[in-house]
Amino acid sequence: MNEDDLTWRELVTKKEEFLHILRILNHYYEMRGETKSNQFAFRRQLADSDPNSVQIFFARLGPFEYQVACRILPNEETQTWIHIDGIAEERERLKQIGNNEHPVFSLVCLGDLFGISVPSLLSI
Repeated sequence: MNEDDLTWRELVTKKEEFLHILRILNHYYEMRGETKSNQFAFRRQLADSDPNSVQIFFARLGPFEYQVACRILPNEETQTWIHIDGIAEERERLKQIGNNEHPVFSLVCLGDLFGISVPSLLSI
């Protein structure tokens, strides 16, 4: 990890890919009955938002860990959370055992989106 990873980056394209990831995670939390928090309500609202009405920011904390900050416009409500990129972690594990054909390589993960994000001057 280098110093640039610790700075905030903004996702300006492919926001719909991030929202898709969020919808999948929300479904998982719903199945587990973990829906009573204010953060879950925000994440549900965020997942249903128009990609043009949200701002999405990432800061890398570790090889597969990211701090995520999202803002829904125009009210500018913002929430942050830690995201563990299990897809990227599984890709790394499979590469180490020589399996490069697994379907996990066709999924978009947070690490992919972090890679196309741009530097930001985010202040939360």
